[in-house]
Amino acid sequence: MSKLTDLLRNNRIYVYLFIFVALINLLVFAGWMAERHGKAGQAEMTSGEVRPASEQAAAEQAEPAGTTLFNDDDVKARQAKLEELASEKPLLYLFIGLFNLTILFFILLGVILDVYLIIRLIRRDPVRIRITGREEPRWVIGDIFRVVLIFLSFGYAFVIAQSFAARQLPILYNENFRMVFNTAMMNIVGIGVILYFVLKKYGQDLNAIGLTFKKIPRGIFYAAAGYIAIIPVIIGIMIATYYAAKLFEYRPPVQPIVEVFMEEKETSVLLLSAVFAAVFGPFAEEVFFRGFMYPAIRKKIGVFGGMLVTSAVFSFLHTHLVGFLPILVLGMLLAYLYEKTGSLLPSIFVHITHNLGMVALVFLMRYVGT
Repeated sequence: MSKLTDLLRNNRIYVYLFIFVALINLLVFAGWMAERHGKAGQAEMTSGEVRPASEQAAAEQAEPAGTTLFNDDDVKARQAKLEELASEKPLLYLFIGLFNLTILFFILLGVILDVYLIIRLIRRDPVRIRITGREEPRWVIGDIFRVVLIFLSFGYAFVIAQSFAARQLPILYNENFRMVFNTAMMNIVGIGVILYFVLKKYGQDLNAIGLTFKKIPRGIFYAAAGYIAIIPVIIGIMIATYYAAKLFEYRPPVQPIVEVFMEEKETSVLLLSAVFAAVFGPFAEEVFFRGFMYPAIRKKIGVFGGMLVTSAVFSFLHTHLVGFLPILVLGMLLAYLYEKTGSLLPSIFVHITHNLGMVALVFLMRYVGT
């Protein structure tokens, strides 16, 4: 009991932050429940009858929670659009064909690379791609929770302050801009807090979180090889989960950032969203997940355990049930590259490349679907 008391006393500021975050989440949950009951009551008044809760839940599950990208109707609509493009805009149709061929080429190249790596594994010939040495982290798992609490507390406080500033800044009424801007500001604060812990509190340098500029071309080469090797695995898992979801009639919701790309009309907001999703977001996430979180967990439970736990959290925070395994595999690759090279650069490069490809694919689907 005395240890717990000492722990709470020594982390008093974080206890206050935890209470603040918990209260905000309770208020949001209470508001969500009130809104849900209000809608249920309105539906009862309209229909004149009360449906059992199980029937209401089934009806909500049957209703699509937003536009999905890969349901059968959308696929057929895009196929029809492509047929129109073949006659109306042959150059664009050719570009889309070349885009698909490029993806197929990288899949085949990835299969060849995977076979090569499997042969090396069978021969017990380890892959040596070390770029630089790395200091052992002095921070611990508790510091991860401290950074997260500061990150969330700032985010909630920023949103509250923003609601008062919206009258003076009309652009804040744009929900999509607000979402991207808020996330960007939270990431900036998150990076700043991590740097404070690493540089100031524990007296280490940037190399401790893998931020080094040594052998950049080699790092990019390792990143490209790793990403190409993982492409067939990710696509195979995506196909399997797609048919599994179809079998169980599960329609995953669209991620908020994808909805921004598919629906936003303001060019400036689209550009800002693309830069954040493809460049700044991946950099901030790699600093936290691979540079800061992974070393602390690895120090406690080992390399594979650290890779798995970090990747699972990374995937859980990014996607829905259907996308969990593909993002988990990507996260394992990112952690593996950081572990083997000692540099965060390959992980950042892979993450940016992956997100750029996803952004380009969503924009292409948006154009074809219109």
